[in-house]
Amino acid sequence: MWRRAWIEATDQFEPRWRDAFHPAQNQGTGLLITGTREWRDYEVLATFKRDLVAEAGLAARVQGLRRYYAMLVCADDKARLVKVLDGETRVLAETDYVWPTDTAIDVSLEVIGRRQIGRIGEMVLLSSEDDDRPLTGGGIALVCTEGSVATDEITVRPAEVW
Repeated sequence: MWRRAWIEATDQFEPRWRDAFHPAQNQGTGLLITGTREWRDYEVLATFKRDLVAEAGLAARVQGLRRYYAMLVCADDKARLVKVLDGETRVLAETDYVWPTDTAIDVSLEVIGRRQIGRIGEMVLLSSEDDDRPLTGGGIALVCTEGSVATDEITVRPAEVW
């Protein structure tokens, strides 16, 4: 029944997998979305496992398939903080990061005002401040580009405002 709270914009999201969330996307980027436009400053967290995926991560302030911020871990050994606005993807921050196959990692994305903070584990890996038409509210999503990703739990909690 809880699956009805999620908008499935992936090629596959079926209950037969061992993990609670295991979307797969054959081409392009798929999102598994929940939440509302009224969500503002928060952090979304999950522990991921991947299966031959080009990019996997979490999105915040999701306003549909073409408007969101995302913390992505990529097959080209990079981690990226991106903004998708009206279908155009802009890299806000990027760093080297190797995600070993068959290794679970903790990923989080925190959004506070115009700031986005991406973490792997407890370490802040990427941060940016968006002054160009910033997204101010929206839901969350699990992001999967050409492959599959798995997690048992996705957590949303209030942002830590300093």
